[in-house]
Amino acid sequence: PPSVGGEKGGFWARRAMAHPLMSGIRSPNSSVTELSQRTSPDRNSPDISGGLQEVFQKAERARQEAAWQRKLKRAEEARAEAMRLLETPMPQPGVGMSSEELKEQVEAMMKGGVPDEHELDAEMQKRRKELAAAKKKKKSEEAAKLKRENAAMRDKIKNTKTRTDDDTADDAAGVMRAKAEKERRERRKQEAAALKKDNQEKRTRVKNTAARTDDDITDEATGAARVAEAAESKARKEAEAAQLAAENAAFAEVLRTTGAATDNDVSDDATGVARRKAAREANLRKQQEQAKLDAENDAMAHMIATTGAATDNDVSDDATGAARLAAAKAARENRVEATAALDNENQALASRVEAISGHDSVLNQGKDQAARVIQQQL
Repeated sequence: PPSVGGEKGGFWARRAMAHPLMSGIRSPNSSVTELSQRTSPDRNSPDISGGLQEVFQKAERARQEAAWQRKLKRAEEARAEAMRLLETPMPQPGVGMSSEELKEQVEAMMKGGVPDEHELDAEMQKRRKELAAAKKKKKSEEAAKLKRENAAMRDKIKNTKTRTDDDTADDAAGVMRAKAEKERRERRKQEAAALKKDNQEKRTRVKNTAARTDDDITDEATGAARVAEAAESKARKEAEAAQLAAENAAFAEVLRTTGAATDNDVSDDATGVARRKAAREANLRKQQEQAKLDAENDAMAHMIATTGAATDNDVSDDATGAARLAAAKAARENRVEATAALDNENQALASRVEAISGHDSVLNQGKDQAARVIQQQL
């Protein structure tokens, strides 16, 4: 009752601040909306919010239904009271009166006011007083009972140790939370299955979709020619390196087996013959390699010129042409470097021979001839 709760909570508000367990006891003035706000879960926890909202909505509907029943009961009581008053005979003004008496009555009513037709008689007033006394007694008894219950609750709270109930598995919130967790797991499982299916479909579509731009030249004549040319170039370089190593080994052997200073003419022995023969073979081999390379380049140029491409038949303006030009330039530079290195070696050898035999030796003549051949090639 309000006498116990008081304004703005009264006793219950003070007890809630005094003892933590009293926060669970509502004052009579607290509403279902406030209870919903205090017990509503966080908005970031959607697991039990739906279930709690449903519980609060049911409680609110029950409260509205009870309020409507109370209003209906009060209306019935008012209707019964009105019917009882209508059944009581009331004096009618002006009935059986002369005009003078009616005039005097009207003037008296104008001076003293109209008598209240709903004024209760002594019997009704007595009954109302008895009813009021009974209600007062009942309220006193209820207040005393509530006071005893509150005292018992205070004693119970006083003798009860503070404990936080952190187990929600034994109430509606725990049941709703478990249900929401189960639904969430099922939903995640379905979403994962749908995502897996979608990814599989996308991978299949990507796998079965052909590329619009054909940037792979390994499956056509140009790519095959490039692969063959690369293989030939690699083999030729390996052969040249092997031959150069053999020549260097032979030259080292010649230097190792060269006689004393008294025999400084190698033109009359096997060494001079072998050197001249090796020089002729080297010149002939280089001419053949140059002719073969020119023929291969001409064939490649003819093939490139006569090979039609879907979108671009000129490789000189893309990465392939740039790589080809760079490779040709590197090959020329390698040949120049190899020729220069061989010239330096021959010059060093000629210098050694000249220091031994003089300027008019056969080696100097061979050197001059080799220099003329190299100059013609350059």
